[in-house]
Amino acid sequence: MSKDPVEIKREETPPKERIGIMGGSFNPIHSRHLDLAVSALKEGRLTRVLFLPTGNPPHKKEGLAPAEDRFEMTRLALIGKPLFTASRIELDRSGTIYTLDTLLLLKKQFPFAELFYIIGEDTLLDLPNWHQPDEVFALCHFLVSRRLSDNAAIPSMRQELEVRGARFTFLSLAPMDISSTDIRQSLSQGLEPNGLMPQVMEYIRIMGLYGVPASPPRAASFYPTLRSALSDKRLLHSLLVAHTARELAQIHGEDPDAAALAGLLHDCAKCLPLLELKRIAQEQHLLLDEETLASQSLLHGPVGAELTKTRYGIDDPNILSAIGCHTVGKVGMLPLDMILYLADKIEPSRTLYPALLEVRALAREDLVAGMNRMLQSTMEYVTTQKTALHPSTQRVADWLARLTPQESKRSEAHE
Repeated sequence: MSKDPVEIKREETPPKERIGIMGGSFNPIHSRHLDLAVSALKEGRLTRVLFLPTGNPPHKKEGLAPAEDRFEMTRLALIGKPLFTASRIELDRSGTIYTLDTLLLLKKQFPFAELFYIIGEDTLLDLPNWHQPDEVFALCHFLVSRRLSDNAAIPSMRQELEVRGARFTFLSLAPMDISSTDIRQSLSQGLEPNGLMPQVMEYIRIMGLYGVPASPPRAASFYPTLRSALSDKRLLHSLLVAHTARELAQIHGEDPDAAALAGLLHDCAKCLPLLELKRIAQEQHLLLDEETLASQSLLHGPVGAELTKTRYGIDDPNILSAIGCHTVGKVGMLPLDMILYLADKIEPSRTLYPALLEVRALAREDLVAGMNRMLQSTMEYVTTQKTALHPSTQRVADWLARLTPQESKRSEAHE
């Protein structure tokens, strides 16, 4: 039996997307940008939101970080958020970039989509000065976030623009005084401002942006290599471990740069297949037990230490030690070993497990206490899974259990 023509037409028509557009310099991206995107997604009933860092904006020039750095910060902030995507549509074009050109490109790329441009009230007042604004109004609907201070000019300007074809929806997101300008000023003063995602803060340090001293040394030169070696999820994890390790090092009087460098590179071999890890281990004559050689999740530690030395040019023995033992630990762990081991387990994106909050608190008070609780949690988990604990981890647990509270305040390196 033939189908009804209306039914056939319905099947052939693709579903209409509602795409939000977050344009801006993102210099740098911060939490308010994400809050605004979440609000627009919900209240605008959007399918997704595209973040479009500007490449060559016609107005903002002074204090603007390089376009590639702003794009990478935006990309890092959106990892793990599937409805948010960083787009290069305004970066990979030469000359002055106008919103009209971008909208026309997006209409060509998504011909069946409705476009919703997300702006602030201050931008609404500037819309008449945009390049060919009436054509812009025909191509998109505006989702507007309110500012802290009321501006008496907004209602009349809104009415004037609506007569010209502009469409506005005001979002209910509460106003908040967070700006990229204030964040840049705080960074230039040596402060770590609120509103920056930790992975973005760590990238700013790595690249030495906004007057922040480049840290850890040499990280900027090998970051592209590390990025290509890791999945996005693993890169995010590595930046968060670096951030957490840096914090722990500062608390416990250790070298923050060494801790951050170990955190950044600790999983540099994580995305290699097991056969490749075994090949490297054999070539480098690593003396490893059968359990480690049979497990990708264990073998990437010692192999990662080798790659840190041969591929990334880091030969600090303390950093190599920490990376080599971050999976199962070792008897006689030094502070940096413990810092990396704990940072790997407690970084901000870790999925909640029973002891996570307790280990986070203990790690900041006392490294040995944090290690003891973390290993106890590991042993409890292994018991529930009815699997065997790695012999090295058991030896580390036994060694830590013998340490006195006084010994937990110092390390063998200081004795």
